[in-house]
Amino acid sequence: MPHLSELQGQYANDGVTIIGVTKEDPSNSLEAVRKMTTEKGDTMAYTVAWDDEGKTYADYMTASGQRGIPTSFLVDREGMIAYIGHPMAMDLPMAMVVDGTWDVVEGPGMIEKIQEAKYAIQRGARSATKDSAGPLLKKVAAFLKEYPAMADSIELAHFQLLTADGQASEAAAIGWRIVNAAVTGKDFGSLNEIAWGIVDPLAKVESRDLGLALYAATVASNLSNNEDPAILDTLARVHFWMGGIDRAIELQEMAIALADSAMADDLEDALEEYLGAQ
Repeated sequence: MPHLSELQGQYANDGVTIIGVTKEDPSNSLEAVRKMTTEKGDTMAYTVAWDDEGKTYADYMTASGQRGIPTSFLVDREGMIAYIGHPMAMDLPMAMVVDGTWDVVEGPGMIEKIQEAKYAIQRGARSATKDSAGPLLKKVAAFLKEYPAMADSIELAHFQLLTADGQASEAAAIGWRIVNAAVTGKDFGSLNEIAWGIVDPLAKVESRDLGLALYAATVASNLSNNEDPAILDTLARVHFWMGGIDRAIELQEMAIALADSAMADDLEDALEEYLGAQ
């Protein structure tokens, strides 16, 4: 939702209208959709349509053999479907359709190639070390030069690689941009992901941006009503790294109380570490 809202704002003056379509099913009703769109507010800053009797679903999803949700259909200025794919991969086709450079025949293959390059960078970033970050950052630079419209799609990976490479100030600039966007979109999952990437004890990070991690994890916990054990675990680790051992213990105990048995075992190990540091 935040991504589609961002695209709608970006192309608002280019005649682009983004429409999210939903229909009735055993767990979905028109009343529920109206309630959700009202509660989401600016997080859903695009048009939402109710598909009466599933007619639009039949004309688009069924007719094109699509089964996965979400699926996006990009309709060009002539009313022809120019691209079908996941909404998170729609940035470049959208930009090229708007400026008239999209090739309906060659375009999907190009997108597949770009996705492969993006995923390779993201996979490498998750386990990046000081030694591996440098070569991957060169790939990031080449990717951004060739596909500037896809910058947002590897922003988190870029942040992770800069952090692993010890480029603290450059990483901070990107990190705060990601966090602020996630706060605006009330995306507590992304907030937790970036916070954990900073404080993960297994990550070989020379300089941990604990201020950024504290803000991201605190907002993430607030957005989840302090009921998500994974987020509470992250927030506890932030406080531990910052020397707030008592607060870390308190948060870790909250996380364990909310976790299932499998997850609780891992959380207990962290609690023992914090108790041992008292």
